[in-house]
Amino acid sequence: MPVRLGFVGVGGIARHHISKLAGMEDVELVAFCDVVRERAEEAARQCGGRAYTEHKEMYDREELDAAFICLPPFAHADQELSAAERGIAIFVEKPIGLSVERAEEVASAIRERGVVSSVGYHFRYMDATDRAREFLEGREGGFALGYWIGGMPGVAWWRRMEGSGGQVVEQTTHIFDLARYLLGEVAEVRAVARTGLMRDVLDYSVYDATLTQLTFQSGAVAEIASACITRAGGRVGLDVYGRDWAVKLSPNRLEVSEPGRTEIMEGGRDPYLEEDRVFLEAVRTGDSSGIRSSYEDAVKTLKVTLAANRSVAEGRPVRI
Repeated sequence: MPVRLGFVGVGGIARHHISKLAGMEDVELVAFCDVVRERAEEAARQCGGRAYTEHKEMYDREELDAAFICLPPFAHADQELSAAERGIAIFVEKPIGLSVERAEEVASAIRERGVVSSVGYHFRYMDATDRAREFLEGREGGFALGYWIGGMPGVAWWRRMEGSGGQVVEQTTHIFDLARYLLGEVAEVRAVARTGLMRDVLDYSVYDATLTQLTFQSGAVAEIASACITRAGGRVGLDVYGRDWAVKLSPNRLEVSEPGRTEIMEGGRDPYLEEDRVFLEAVRTGDSSGIRSSYEDAVKTLKVTLAANRSVAEGRPVRI
């Protein structure tokens, strides 16, 4: 039997997942929900299935095995909770919202109902990340430098703090999550930020640039730079340094350096396709062991990024 999927949110990232899923065997795209009816209807016309504007109606009328929830941060309300309460597996695009309290409520429902969950931290599914984890096994990390430096996404909600949570929460969250995946849990967060470079952008309230320092439970430390002010010289990745070695990880590229040796790995599997494949296999079998970012794990990353915003606002370190 095919896995029957519904979508809540049919914007850009949802269409990216749909393009991957449409080519898979044993998958049926049966329903699409969006507050903009035309978007839902267009997806239904292209893929077959039915269009909705209300997620609970879709959950109740369709026999869904899983739902892909692909929403802007501000739009997360009860979409995940309603699915979990009905026993529907959920794949949620990052970030999972702007409220730790609401996210913890969803995580509790997932545990109680035993539903499969996954969150779209696709960096965890890169071949380069696998190799980095393999190299770091048994080695003590000293410090890390992370980066998400580039331009401002064009959607209007992104440049409002109440819409996206800012770049740290919405975009650089991938680097914070990768740091957790490679170095372990965070104990303390301190951050500074600046504004004033984007005065020509209307309705703009996110930080132009944020520098966030992390102290890990292991004793390792990191600094992650986030900036949306430049279309030149940008950088995305995480560099980890130890005694006499360095691991430099960026999208589908890894460089490992030791005295007298440098290993470079480029390319590899499509991490978006892999995260979707692993999620569907978990839905089919009930075995979630292959999922690298469950909803419960993603709550921990959300806590770190929201703590960075809080540290900026309050001018002090925040314990996790």
